Formats: sequence, C-alpha cells, structure tokens
Amino acid sequence: MGFHFKKSFKIGKLFKFNKNKKGGSITVDGPTIAGKKVKLTVNDKKKATVSLQGTGISYDTNLGGKKKK
Repeated sequence: MGFHFKKSFKIGKLFKFNKNKKGGSITVDGPTIAGKKVKLTVNDKKKATVSLQGTGISYDTNLGGKKKK
C-alpha cells in the first residue's frame, strides 16, 4: 500500500474526467436500461469499457494500436 492521488471532476451531468499518477479516463453516462445506467469509459491505454452500472456486466475492447511484446 502507499499514498494514492486521484483527481476527478464532472462537467454537467454526463461527463466525468479522472486523473491519477498512472493515467486518466473519461466517463460518459448513457441511457438508462431496465433501471440501470449505461456508462462508457475510455482511458489513455486505448481501452474502452461499456458497463451496466450495479450489475457487474461490462464489455471491454481495445481501440487499436499494436500490442506491446
């Protein structure tokens, strides 16, 4: 364990920006389906995640680029 720093701020009701020492991400709130909020998160590691909040259901995908060996 150690000291962690995370900076997060919202713009309106839809956008949330997160920044920590390892990188950052942008989260966009989507529509509500069956009472659960859909979220799209894109981070600086070229990865996108779509999740159905509160259910544990999510889908991850790489946004391109070559894999490091």
